[in-house]
Amino acid sequence: MQPIENTPRIPLWGALNIFQKGVMAVTSVLIVGMICYAVVARYVFGSDFYGSEELIQMLAFWLYFMGAAQGSREKSQISADILTCYVTSPKWCRIAHLIKDFLTTGICLLVTVWALQFVAWGFQMMPKSPVFRLPMLIPHSAIGLGFVLMSFYHTIYLVQDTIAFIRDARTGQYAK
Repeated sequence: MQPIENTPRIPLWGALNIFQKGVMAVTSVLIVGMICYAVVARYVFGSDFYGSEELIQMLAFWLYFMGAAQGSREKSQISADILTCYVTSPKWCRIAHLIKDFLTTGICLLVTVWALQFVAWGFQMMPKSPVFRLPMLIPHSAIGLGFVLMSFYHTIYLVQDTIAFIRDARTGQYAK
């Protein structure tokens, strides 16, 4: 159950981290800047930043889904592991953790399939935003990429934890 940062030899691991954190930082700054600009334009200059909600929404999709992927990467998603409070056996605790990993990965993979179907639909239909006529593929692709990354991280954790469980079982770690 080590953090994934300690897992060696995963190609592009650092690049994914830089990409996700970069997207989160840039979109955060842009969203705050656009909101501030809209407020100043409306209340100081008496004009309107027409369509700002549309742009902010598109950026927010990228912020939210890269943030969700980063939470999966860092194992900082909210979880309710109350079972481990009552189970005292390390073996059964690890088994419960593996079941949780398996279910999380399975559900995430299922939702990833749906997200990718949604992105494929966006490619076929090419819907446009109402104000600026921007392709809705911009926020839709954030959903697809976010779920692909979440599935990737959860799959790696499942494999990592399964290998650790098997290794510990073979070495007699749970015989005590």
